[in-house]
Amino acid sequence: MTLRYWRIACAIFVVAFIYWWIVWKDIAWTDDCYVHGNPVPLTPLRSGFVTAIHTDDTYLVMQNEVLVELDQTDSLIALDEAKEELAETVRRVCEMYHQVFVYHSEIEVAKAEFIRNAQDFEHRLRVLNSQAVSLENYEHSVAALRSAFFDLKRIESLYDKAFAQVQGVSIYEHPLIKKAADRVRYSWVHLHRCNLYAPTDGIAAERSIQVGMWVPEGTPLMTVVPMDQIWFNANFKETQLTRMRIGQRAIVRVDLYGDSVRYHGRVVGLPSVAGNVTGLLPPQNLSGNWIKIVQRLPVRIEIDPEELKAHPLRLGLSSEATVFLDDPGTYLPTSTKGSPTYSTTTYVREELGDAEFIDQIIACNIDPVLEPYFTAALDLPKMELNIPRLIQEALPTIPAAPLQPPLPENY
Repeated sequence: MTLRYWRIACAIFVVAFIYWWIVWKDIAWTDDCYVHGNPVPLTPLRSGFVTAIHTDDTYLVMQNEVLVELDQTDSLIALDEAKEELAETVRRVCEMYHQVFVYHSEIEVAKAEFIRNAQDFEHRLRVLNSQAVSLENYEHSVAALRSAFFDLKRIESLYDKAFAQVQGVSIYEHPLIKKAADRVRYSWVHLHRCNLYAPTDGIAAERSIQVGMWVPEGTPLMTVVPMDQIWFNANFKETQLTRMRIGQRAIVRVDLYGDSVRYHGRVVGLPSVAGNVTGLLPPQNLSGNWIKIVQRLPVRIEIDPEELKAHPLRLGLSSEATVFLDDPGTYLPTSTKGSPTYSTTTYVREELGDAEFIDQIIACNIDPVLEPYFTAALDLPKMELNIPRLIQEALPTIPAAPLQPPLPENY
């Protein structure tokens, strides 16, 4: 009997070894496997009172759908203030342009006055020796000439000052108007953010707010779980990763469906760190909290999207994963291509309509007389006055050659 038992035991061992060699030698299996995904937290970019909630846990939401509304009172006030500031700025810039034209005209008047005083000075200078005019009259002409000259220089300086504020730029591109327009844009976006939109299609979850609640900026209000962005994280022991490679086939069984459903996928990523390294207290043998144990590392398994559509999953479900180690693959990623990309167009909608709103404010406040300069820069030629040398000598611009006309003998 003893010999018989030994033969049976040996036969069982041989069969088990053959089965392990054929089946299990090239397979890595674990029941420490869970469904993972991309839960998107919905957080406000401003503080406020919750005035409306348009969904709840377990309900379907669509991208760009309003989920939560916050009180808009302060945002409406801020937008009105920015609108009024932009209107005032447009009118002030138009006034700057008109001021340039005013000084331009005043320069022409001052030039005419200067020319008249210059002519009076020349006439008196020519007849001074013949005693046709008195010395007092001559000196008054010199003083009037100097006064006209410096009045012209003063107006030219004012003109340059006014022109410097508007030169080289059109009214629509003026820095003051652009700055005020940006404040309107900011207020517009701030008002838009009173409504919180779904960034993607998915199932609502983890609602933590009620109507009337005050929510600070950045507080998670609920979560949107995209049902098409799901994968498995299989936590294999480090001893099972010796032959595991990226690209190997995998089969996953989920407890939700039992043995009737098998998900087919492949390994798309091997972890770069173990969980104990990123924990709150990473193991360090010098600090006394180090214990040598076999670590588990999460292996990412991507599944067939069609199978996921046929049998939807929920995050956190328990499962069992089997990876076929005899398939070829790479231990480290060899390319940056192929990684998943997640994006949303929800926040691009924040500025829809603000440009038209700003243009309407500018159009209602801009002076139609300045239409040539709406989009074209103001470019006026430099105004110069050629002064004869004789008249220059009567001016204090050349101190080395002051005017000293000869006096008559019998004056």
